[in-house]
Amino acid sequence: MLATAAYSYLFYEQTAGINFLLFTILMVVLSFVKSNALVKKDRKWQFTAFASLLTAINVVIINSGLAVLANVISLILLAGFSRLPQASLFVAAINSLYSLAASALFFTFNKAESNQKQQKTQALYFASFAPHSIPVVMVPLFIFLIFLGLYSSANPAFGYLISLINFKFISWPRVWFTIAGFWLVFGFFRQLILTSLTQRDLITGDTLFRLRKPLVHAVKYGGLKQEYQGSYFLLVILNILLLFFNLSDAFYLTIGDLPADVPYSEYLHQGVYTLIFSILLAIGILLHVFRGNLNFFRQNKNLKILAYTWLLQNLLLVLLTLTKNSIYIQGTGLTYKRIGVYTYLLLTAIGLVTSFIKIFQVRNNWFLFRKNAWAFYLVLVLATCFNWDRLLTVYNLKYAQSPDLNYLNTLSETNLPEVYAHAISPHSMFNPEQQQEILTRCHYFQKRLQTQAWQSWNYNDWRISQTLSALNAPMANTINNSVR
Repeated sequence: MLATAAYSYLFYEQTAGINFLLFTILMVVLSFVKSNALVKKDRKWQFTAFASLLTAINVVIINSGLAVLANVISLILLAGFSRLPQASLFVAAINSLYSLAASALFFTFNKAESNQKQQKTQALYFASFAPHSIPVVMVPLFIFLIFLGLYSSANPAFGYLISLINFKFISWPRVWFTIAGFWLVFGFFRQLILTSLTQRDLITGDTLFRLRKPLVHAVKYGGLKQEYQGSYFLLVILNILLLFFNLSDAFYLTIGDLPADVPYSEYLHQGVYTLIFSILLAIGILLHVFRGNLNFFRQNKNLKILAYTWLLQNLLLVLLTLTKNSIYIQGTGLTYKRIGVYTYLLLTAIGLVTSFIKIFQVRNNWFLFRKNAWAFYLVLVLATCFNWDRLLTVYNLKYAQSPDLNYLNTLSETNLPEVYAHAISPHSMFNPEQQQEILTRCHYFQKRLQTQAWQSWNYNDWRISQTLSALNAPMANTINNSVR
């Protein structure tokens, strides 16, 4: 009930701010209190608790949508690991999402069945109204309200009678918001388990073992030796193809001249996502080749050398793609898509490294899923530590040769101090129309700030308002700081 009340009070009709930090602290503390000693000592639980607090702090300081997303994901994982710390990250996330969606409903029906088998003593009567049994009342009331609305719409006469009852003292939007909060909070603390998926996760280690019976695929193509020969030929021709591709790319990036009908800008930025997809496809092919008994084939040394060579060539492809992206950024500036390219390249490079480890140490595919899931989550958490809108704006105004100024005005209010300072400078690159748009954005920011309650306070808004005041932005003196 405490968590539900906090959810309703901190988030109803509020924007992201200090409310995320206060709520996260409460959820981590309650999770710590409810968890047993083994869970508290588990590194997965400790890391997700730390990540939840870190991302909540970043919501207050940077106030980005990415920080909000990472905070929600961290709390989901924290709930999953609180119930089963031995699970893999993606299994814990699936179990937690399943619990958030269905835990209250399942608990209600299970509790009803259980109560039918219990003796109707006075102690049990009062226990049925204990805080942990509140879904027995709340969920039926929720369903009752749904049918009340349906019947009112279906029968105007009945709807008229209901309308005579004065419910003005009740804020129905807040009631629904609170019920939704209760549903989510209950799922956070009452975790369900998807049995088949979780059991397979728990009993499957990272090491690949030799199958004593022939693989279906191997039998179909005439045995393990034929499978080896087919895989060997495949990796040979793919290595040759990628070698020529990388050599041509390196040539045009350094000393060569592009063909006349290929514009330099098109060469730099087109096909980046296709190349990233090709790397992911390469990893998939290696997962298929080294999925089973080929790992234990006595003559597989040359096959593994070809696999390592292809992985190294794909790493070189990552570096060449990174170089292309960097050259394009120097000319036209940073955008979220170009930062996204860097992120995708980092994750694919991690995937290539873990694929190398998988083949070298004879690991199974679950090993890759587990390690790469943690890599993705870690990159997401670290990314929340940067104020990307501000970084984009500063870089584009200072270093880009021909920045897209219209793009800067599509970013969040975070970059208002930077674009406003540049707009009023003698060497401003903004045209009058763009300058007017910046002034309009400043006006709407200050108007929004005046209506905020303390729950929505964050350092980023405070920094923007203080900087705009120092720059004498229009209407800056009307800002009513909500922090008292």
